[in-house]
Amino acid sequence: MSRILLKLSGESFADPVSNFGIQPETIERIASEITEANNKGIEIGVVVGGGNFFRGVQESAKKYGTS
Repeated sequence: MSRILLKLSGESFADPVSNFGIQPETIERIASEITEANNKGIEIGVVVGGGNFFRGVQESAKKYGTS
């Protein structure tokens, strides 16, 4: 039995064009790949970074004058 820890940047979920938000198709693809590895007997821990989410909120606040 193998075990891995997969660290994903929150940016990996973003729209590739705008580099903003969360792209559902990307999440589905990543989840499918994780499931495939798990079905092969690999135990997987997943950590997702969130810095870009906080930076995005800060940038939106600046843009709309609510910071």
